[in-house]
Amino acid sequence: MEYVIFIALLLLLSLAMTMDLSWNNVLALARNNMVFEGRHHDYGAFVLRKEYVRRLLMAVVGSVLFLGIAVSLPMIVAALSGDETVQSEKKIVDVNMELFEEEKEEEPEEIKEPEPIEQPKIETVQFVAVEAADEPVEEPPPTQTDVAETVVSTTTQAGEQVDAPPPPPVEEETFDLAAVQEQPEFPGGMEKMYEFMNRTQKYPDMEYEAGIQGKVFVQFVVAKDGSIEEAKVLRSVSDGLDKEALRLVKSMPRWNPGKMGGKPVKCRFNLPVVFKLK
Repeated sequence: MEYVIFIALLLLLSLAMTMDLSWNNVLALARNNMVFEGRHHDYGAFVLRKEYVRRLLMAVVGSVLFLGIAVSLPMIVAALSGDETVQSEKKIVDVNMELFEEEKEEEPEEIKEPEPIEQPKIETVQFVAVEAADEPVEEPPPTQTDVAETVVSTTTQAGEQVDAPPPPPVEEETFDLAAVQEQPEFPGGMEKMYEFMNRTQKYPDMEYEAGIQGKVFVQFVVAKDGSIEEAKVLRSVSDGLDKEALRLVKSMPRWNPGKMGGKPVKCRFNLPVVFKLK
């Protein structure tokens, strides 16, 4: 329907342009004759203006025919091939709602309480307090061997020998250097530490020949007794220099440990080990 309206508007517009014979119409024949009076009329703008209406009408008619053929071509092909248009019909089907009855909700099963598990009886030996008395003792107290092999209780009963696991070890907290009240220190101070490192340092041959130098940052923990633990490289320079830096740190004598509240604690320490060619 939209195509038909559009085509009709084009036809009406073209007809309106051809029917307008007033002086304002640049295509009017009287105006063209006056403008081109005394000039050659066989070619040029006069011919273009004179033939414009006819050519416009031919273009509009051709466009309408082309669009009409393009739109009606599928219908024409379908009509020639004999295909019938299949119309879908809606069917109303009766449904028996009784077949869709809601299922009865099943009652939840009662949750049975778990039966109590009988704990095995542990063999115990009654502890008898020793009191000074003149009366003879009917039952002697348990010996050290009996106490060592079983559990001491207020009663004596027979049971199974149960080996209680030892309590888990309590991990000691490792403090950062800035968190302790008294920081750990090399015996004699930092000056003595650098003297020790310069005296015991062995420059690796491969790095010495290649001219490799720099700072290897090593992190380690000063234990409560001042020993060096958990040494590792934080920033590497080369494999040889890293190994030598770790060897220097691990070969240090015991430090003065860090303290919190006057008690020694484990403390983490970062140390740059300098390797410089002379």
